Amino acid sequence: MNVRAPVFALQGWYPVDQDRCSKTLDDFLGSFKTGTAGLFAGIVPHAGWVFSGRLAAWTIAALRQVSPELVFVFGGHLGPGHRPVCMTDGAWATPLGEIEVHHELAREIAERFDCVRETPESFEPDNTIELQLPIIKKLWPEARLVAVQVPPRAETMAIGQWAAAEVKKRGLVSVAIGSTDLTHYGSPYGFEPKGTGHEAHQWSKQNDRGFIDHMLALQVEQAVQHALVNHSACCPGAAGAAALFAKQMGASKGKLVDHLTSYEIEGSGEPGMWVGYAGMVF
Repeated sequence: MNVRAPVFALQGWYPVDQDRCSKTLDDFLGSFKTGTAGLFAGIVPHAGWVFSGRLAAWTIAALRQVSPELVFVFGGHLGPGHRPVCMTDGAWATPLGEIEVHHELAREIAERFDCVRETPESFEPDNTIELQLPIIKKLWPEARLVAVQVPPRAETMAIGQWAAAEVKKRGLVSVAIGSTDLTHYGSPYGFEPKGTGHEAHQWSKQNDRGFIDHMLALQVEQAVQHALVNHSACCPGAAGAAALFAKQMGASKGKLVDHLTSYEIEGSGEPGMWVGYAGMVF
């Protein structure tokens, strides 16, 4: 079986060494906040693990009571006019071992939703999906994977609804993960409508909340529109697909695991640029 290389591990976004990767996840999971649990889906951030790995691990761990045999991961920095992207064959490498693609379902999605098809040898590196995979491998070592980059428009986010209906029909135990960061604020991102400093930082957190609150209410169309108009999420299509998966599976609302920014994690100096992160489960 051909295997897709872990590009971002090799670039230092998370540990490429098996032992170090496992111990880092043990540390993340050891501080997991109990009491927040989901049954169907989660929305996670995707910066380097030093910034958002702990929150991503907490959010995915909030689904671990499910013990899925199949995990959908939705990601992708795509605009509304892009086609979805899916790898339909092979496996993804992680420092903790390979995750096999559920070839049958991945191929059906690729055909039904007119996806750009990647292979383990020919692909565009994508941190939104890759950074979640060691966490999934750690928690559910036998689970298979369908990973799709999803544009933020209704006919492509419907991948989430279709996937939920399909796993119900097939009797598969499954969860979905949607990967997005929130407001990218500061001159390097070309977005600083409130200048710099602490007041701007608080404004951006409120900007994040517009997207978060719509998502928690499973108001997917409104959440995506908020993101496109207010720059409050970089991958709203991915989050939307996961939320629609959860809604199709029976969720009525979501729960917030945590919401913070890269500035709060770094924790020093006058804020000048930052990225928002949230973890949500349904």
